[in-house]
Amino acid sequence: MQSGDARPDKKRAFHIELGSRGEDMAAAFITREGMRVIERNARCRFGEIDIVAEDGDEIVFVEVRTRSVGRLLPPAFTVGPEKLKRLVRSARIWTELRHYEGFWRIDLVAITLSSGTEPLVEHIKGITEGIL
Repeated sequence: MQSGDARPDKKRAFHIELGSRGEDMAAAFITREGMRVIERNARCRFGEIDIVAEDGDEIVFVEVRTRSVGRLLPPAFTVGPEKLKRLVRSARIWTELRHYEGFWRIDLVAITLSSGTEPLVEHIKGITEGIL
């Protein structure tokens, strides 16, 4: 590719599209579970929180991971210790900026896509319990 060539990176475009689809599915899923989405793609200096929702009187920060079948690791296994630290920092900043003093937790919605079948959606609550 020559310098100044503005061709899009097809792999990155697919990755972004897959992530966006996953976030839409996750938002619909947690809404069906009775949660209320209050913000999506909340940014702070430590990263981005995919979904911020209310579950009763608790704020829930939702990390969404979407993978296709055949990937090396299932989506639930792709959140490592460094990502967990960034999620906790981001959640703390989000609550501090809004002067929120109630309970909060971080959940994971893991979505596995397979051609010809419905997506497998797993909701794992409180993924940071024990490290807060």
